Order: sequence, then structure tokens, then C-alpha cells
Amino acid sequence: MVNGQPFNVPDEVREAMDSSVKQARTGFEKMMQAADEAARGLDEKAGNAQKQALDIRRKAMAFTEQNVNAAFELATRLVRAKSMDEVLKLQTEYMTQSFAALRGQIQDAGQTLQAHTRAAAAEIVSETRKAQDQARDAVEKTVAAAKDAAAKAARKK
Repeated sequence: MVNGQPFNVPDEVREAMDSSVKQARTGFEKMMQAADEAARGLDEKAGNAQKQALDIRRKAMAFTEQNVNAAFELATRLVRAKSMDEVLKLQTEYMTQSFAALRGQIQDAGQTLQAHTRAAAAEIVSETRKAQDQARDAVEKTVAAAKDAAAKAARKK
């Protein structure tokens, strides 16, 4: 009752309102599905990032192993050295080789990081665009359905 008067809403208007609510719910559910798909896509990309991090850790371990083996090789040669000149020569060779190896390792690691970063960024941009497109489509369909329901309700008056 409103101001002592019974609250009567024509059945057609009630049906149109009910239809609008159902369409809005459907649109919302579609948006939530799109968001869920986008989140799953990002989760998958996170899994790829973890694989890439593992690849980088393996490279770092391989570099460390190479460097430690080179140091042990130097130690072995130094123990066998017969003169101070030979010791200085071995140390000079080791330093030259170590710097060359380090430069190569840094370049390799940098290239790997750049490639992984570019790939991850491209995947995130792609997934974000896809989620935006899906959300926009769901909103457009919901708005169109609401307009259609409102037009039907207006015609029934």
C-alpha cells in the first residue's frame, strides 16, 4: 500500500521488470565468467613464469659450477707450479678466461631474461585485452537486453 492505496503493478510491467533483472543477472554472470577465464589465463601465465624462473636458476647454477670448476682447476695447477713466473702466468690466464666466461654468462643471462620478460609481457597484454573484450561484450549485451526489455515494457503500457 502506498498512501493508503493498494500497490498495483500491471502484470506486463512486472514481467518486463522480471525479464530485465534476469537479463542483468545473465549479463553479470557472463562478465564473471570472462573475469574467471582471464584469471585462469593469468594463472597459466604465472605457471609459465615459474618455469622461466626455473630455467634462469638452472643457468645460474650451471654458471656457478663452471666458475667453481675453473677455480679448482687453477688451484690444482698452482699446486703443481714450479716457479713464481709460472704461478703469475697461471693466474693471468685464469683471470683472462674468467672475465671472458663471466662476460659470456652475463650476456647469456641478459638475453634469457629479456626474452622471458618480453614473452611474459606479451602474454599478459594478450590476456588482459581478451578479458577486456569479453567484459565489454557482456556489458554491451546486458545493456542491449535491458534496453529491449524497457522498450517492450513501454510498448505494453
